[in-house]
Amino acid sequence: MALAACGAMAVGSGVSFWAFGLYFQPLEEEMGWSRSQLAGAVGLTWAVSAIAGPAVGWWVDRHGVRSAFLLGTWPAALSYFLLAAIGSLWQFYALMLLGAVARAWIMYVPVQALVSRWFHWRRGQALSLSIAGLGIGGFVFTPLLVYIIEAWGWRQAFAFSGLALLAYFLPVALFLVRDSPAQMGVEEPGPAGQQGSSPSAASPVSYRLQEAVRTPVFWAIAGSQGLLYLAQLSFLIHAVPFFRSQGLSAGGAAALVSALTALYTVLRLTTGRVTDWVPARLLGVAMALLQGAALALVLWSTAPPVLAAFVLAWAVGQANGTVIEPLLVGRYFGTAHFGAVLGASGVVSSTGLALGPFLASALYDARGDYDAALLLFMAAFALAAVGYLAVGPLGRPLLQRALEATTS
Repeated sequence: MALAACGAMAVGSGVSFWAFGLYFQPLEEEMGWSRSQLAGAVGLTWAVSAIAGPAVGWWVDRHGVRSAFLLGTWPAALSYFLLAAIGSLWQFYALMLLGAVARAWIMYVPVQALVSRWFHWRRGQALSLSIAGLGIGGFVFTPLLVYIIEAWGWRQAFAFSGLALLAYFLPVALFLVRDSPAQMGVEEPGPAGQQGSSPSAASPVSYRLQEAVRTPVFWAIAGSQGLLYLAQLSFLIHAVPFFRSQGLSAGGAAALVSALTALYTVLRLTTGRVTDWVPARLLGVAMALLQGAALALVLWSTAPPVLAAFVLAWAVGQANGTVIEPLLVGRYFGTAHFGAVLGASGVVSSTGLALGPFLASALYDARGDYDAALLLFMAAFALAAVGYLAVGPLGRPLLQRALEATTS
């Protein structure tokens, strides 16, 4: 089931998160739209997906992931087919927003809920495997869509994306996904020789959404992740345009991003067990600081040796960054209402992803380079690290209650 979740993240992110920045230049050239206008639509998609998160989480908690996949696949694919035929900016915005709502039903919240239902002892490792799909999506779809755009055009790339969604999600939802191990008559084996609880294990005490949002640790988790997203994911959306602005060709920039995603995907797959050994909040601190340092490198120089160091530092920092939020939500608030709590946390955390691309584009349009945007991202990484440190003392009362529940 973790592999099915990984594939969902790969295909879903490959045609959205990794793809949208690839359309900036061809749409600027053919349609005459500015980068800020295009990035504004991209930012709104993440905001709309985040706003849909609590509703998706509520549905998943009650009706399961399989039904969410089936509900979201058709309108998501339709939005891409219609994007292939747009002729005005308002159509672009409307269809991007339609696709954003639909993708909320097939990506982040349903995928994390599925994994959290299936895994308890190895939850960190399973979440890392599922989120590895984000890197696989970049590795596979970035060069593929660049090729389609350059060979046949951006309209054909949108149409291809719709077909890819149908080809993956329909058979997986119909024939593979089940909402819990009990539906298949299986059970996750406990870890041999391990006593006590893993740092990634979910709390035995579950909190409803109304209870979770009243705790300071909820806002520390969501706010820290929002700052991480503002820097980490917003930079990746602008990565190809940024490296092209530094003199790399379209193919060279895409190859660099593909190498980056390939490396951090390998690291995510091979180091996923670290998330079962090290507290997620401390991983968040380390990853934020390392990626801030990586951006400082490319702000200084994009010479080949520096780019090689950047790729290594960024990939190590990126490796398990996206699993921090679901790990912390499960750790402090349990799994009974996981979908709703994660969806609400996502409304806050995705604000960073919604604002980041637009702010970076606005700074680029105003200055003609990405220097100010990179400084903004570095500051966000530093603040995220501080926020993750605060999670420990703020969440201690909830962990104490969980300990009392297991010993009583």
